[in-house]
Amino acid sequence: MEASLALSTCKCLFLYFALCLQVFERSFCHLSTYRLIWFLAAVMLCRAQVVTRDEREPLNTPASLRCFLETPQEVVIVTWQKMKASSPENMVTFSKEHGVVVQPAYKDKMNITELGLQNTTITFWNTTLDDEGCYKCLFNTFGSGKMSGIACLTLFVQPKVFLHYKLSEDHLNVTCSANARPAPAISWKVAGSGMDNSTEIITHPNGTTSVISILHIKDPKNQVGKEVICQVLHLGTVKDFSQPVSKGFWFSVPLLLSIVSLVILLILISILLYWKRHRTQDRGELSQKAERRK
Repeated sequence: MEASLALSTCKCLFLYFALCLQVFERSFCHLSTYRLIWFLAAVMLCRAQVVTRDEREPLNTPASLRCFLETPQEVVIVTWQKMKASSPENMVTFSKEHGVVVQPAYKDKMNITELGLQNTTITFWNTTLDDEGCYKCLFNTFGSGKMSGIACLTLFVQPKVFLHYKLSEDHLNVTCSANARPAPAISWKVAGSGMDNSTEIITHPNGTTSVISILHIKDPKNQVGKEVICQVLHLGTVKDFSQPVSKGFWFSVPLLLSIVSLVILLILISILLYWKRHRTQDRGELSQKAERRK
């Protein structure tokens, strides 16, 4: 934690400062200069008394950030600000005199959910992409000035993974797609050789990223009955998604052409026989009519 580290640093610094004073008193160095330097350094470090913690939460869910003033101070007002490139923007304040005051741009979006002058928490009701960033909690104290800390909010979306394949006589294409925030990474776990893969990355307006990886296997018969594993890495966690390859029913191109040609030939023969049959019947009927006229 930031404050604990700062206080530990202060203790070490003061011990080191005392040791340096004893050493420098016996030397020819300017004691007053060293005392001033170490004193200023100790004061600057020991002012870091606000405890904060960064948070990582799913997008479109509630999220909270908390600040804690570790050393007892007489706090007059607590202010939360959003850090922006130009300057911090006030979001909400809390004081005993005025209570909670939320700026119009943040009403119905967030509020202070822990009302305290030593401990303060803000909560976003339903996070959006605009809420990702860093926020400053500012404690305005009586007699000690302002003390502040910064907490950052990171939003993520769990991966949605789709895995399927297309199998033919001469190739096997396995497609693994993962949509998440931040962008996931895809790798393959397949036994054998004679394969390569291609990757496409698509960024969406909702802040997610789709990674589409296609594995091309040149000798698919060796993969029949085995599993192809797609490994998705997201936020330091790797998950395996497997797809067994079953023997499909496919035609080779020459065989397919031969069958089509045979079917067409049979249809033509059938049409020809049908035509000859009707022609013979028509001739017979004409002969019978001619004999009756005689």
